[in-house]
Amino acid sequence: MKYFYFILIILLVTFFFIFSNLNPNIIFLDLFFVRIEGVSLGFSMIFSVLLGAVISFILQLPILLRRNSKAIPSKKDENP
Repeated sequence: MKYFYFILIILLVTFFFIFSNLNPNIIFLDLFFVRIEGVSLGFSMIFSVLLGAVISFILQLPILLRRNSKAIPSKKDENP
């Protein structure tokens, strides 16, 4: 379990590298205010997935950092 996250990150980076090399087609991104030219299809898809994960994490931060309002009952010695 010590190296689980390290291996997972290495596999994820390898997958992104292979995915970007399999989709080398150059596309033009036409966003609302900006037009970006010369971006490969693989990198644009990887960037959109990572940006979605970051936005999702930011939106879930209040739930993750919320304190537990329930008080933990103290255990009393049941056997006298």
